[in-house]
Amino acid sequence: MVDLGFDLGGTKMAAGLLDEKGKLIHQVREKVGKITQADLVVSKMIEMISSLLSKASIESSQVRGAGIAVPGILDRKRGRVVMSPNLGFQQFPLVEKLQKKFSFPILLENDVNAGLWGEYATNLREYQNVLGVFPGTGIGGGIVIGGKLYRGASGNAGEVGHITLQREGPLCGCGELGHLEALASRTAMAKDAAFLISTGRLPPELAEYGTDFRNISSKFFAQALRMKQPDVMGIIDRAIEWMGLGIASMINILDPQVVVLGGGLVEKLGDYYVRKVEASMKSHAMPVIGSNVKVVAARLGDDAAIVGAALLSREGP
Repeated sequence: MVDLGFDLGGTKMAAGLLDEKGKLIHQVREKVGKITQADLVVSKMIEMISSLLSKASIESSQVRGAGIAVPGILDRKRGRVVMSPNLGFQQFPLVEKLQKKFSFPILLENDVNAGLWGEYATNLREYQNVLGVFPGTGIGGGIVIGGKLYRGASGNAGEVGHITLQREGPLCGCGELGHLEALASRTAMAKDAAFLISTGRLPPELAEYGTDFRNISSKFFAQALRMKQPDVMGIIDRAIEWMGLGIASMINILDPQVVVLGGGLVEKLGDYYVRKVEASMKSHAMPVIGSNVKVVAARLGDDAAIVGAALLSREGP
């Protein structure tokens, strides 16, 4: 028997199969562009899952269950995506739609929860209490307490990007002001970088990214870091300071043993980012708590949500 994991993103999708030992044995990935019609998203998901099973020579009857990692607010018990604007989902019965095609059990999980669980189950089992923070377009988070994924009363705990750090701060994508996401996400950093480009303050190799912040990727910041470009390094360091402050606030409440930092931005900026976030966190946290907390980089990369979703499907609703 195998377990299936599906990572549903706004512009790319990935699916994989895990064997009995939890090893990823087959996978498919595809950039799909921005699809905002829910039924078209489902059609693409069905196509990719069918392709994966065919390439692996696996029958549906050999799939024990599937976990679908979805960005947004979920109603896990009813198998509905309450809200995921980038995918065109609004109170959408995703599991019901997929079950019309596939007979194996299908469960929904928040994508960051799935990613954290993949990291935890694979690399961090010796710890009981873990906080995961994943900066990217936004900032997602997940929480493990007592060796179990903590989902909260509604099933949507871990929205760490939406803690308020600056009451009159910049506008967050959710419509509120001064959230961690509006101060420390890659999107927030890209907006500042686009302003620098528009004023002619950056060298040509960085200015070529253009003034549309949506085109300024993690690669841009990694390139600027290698060049030691002072203005962009100022943006990176400012975001790191906010991130450290936000994490300090969370660990003062949760008292975890480890903080896992993941996502493309962390991968590109590497140890520079991780170590500076740790230093910022320790400078802001209560010493009796923060001094004992490790900050580590995630290790599974793009596979984390696939692995985590598949493993969580074994546990049932």
